[in-house]
Amino acid sequence: MASANISSRTIEITVISGENLQVRGKLIKSDVFVTVRSDLHNKNDSVSTKIDRDAAGFPRWNEKLVVDLPMHSRFLVVEVCRRSSGRKINIVATARVPVADFIAGYLPENHLQFLSYRLRDERGERNGIVNLSVRVKMAAGIEHSLLQKQRIGAPVPLPMPQGKFHGGGGVVTGVPIWSVGYRGRL
Repeated sequence: MASANISSRTIEITVISGENLQVRGKLIKSDVFVTVRSDLHNKNDSVSTKIDRDAAGFPRWNEKLVVDLPMHSRFLVVEVCRRSSGRKINIVATARVPVADFIAGYLPENHLQFLSYRLRDERGERNGIVNLSVRVKMAAGIEHSLLQKQRIGAPVPLPMPQGKFHGGGGVVTGVPIWSVGYRGRL
């Protein structure tokens, strides 16, 4: 049986695109890329996409990045960067993606989620949107039985009434909402 001691998760992030990225009120025309890292890692530990040379304010990368995410990490830091003509790299905008948005007890391993986040510039002003897909990869060598999922709710046995019903009977899901007009009649 494999050990359940896991210090990090592998996250597969596809950086799809950006929207309405600006520098000083003007759409960014070219040389835009994205870096992704854990909030616990420094900038040298980040992974990055290739440069989109023809962004026109709406860059497309559609590039898959693999990030090692420590178990106690709270955020992924997504930075949209621009390479200037002098080869200097400037951070255009940043998004802090809460890990809880894609790692929760009720989602299965390898579940793919599409997410969009508001980007902010260094002054905290809105500066576009980044579109991502995120998949938490199952740890290699860990048996599925060791990865117990948290259950939502508790099973409650309900007696089914006898008789014939339209729809064939079974389990009803949902919550009934009563209109104010019906409240006095029931």
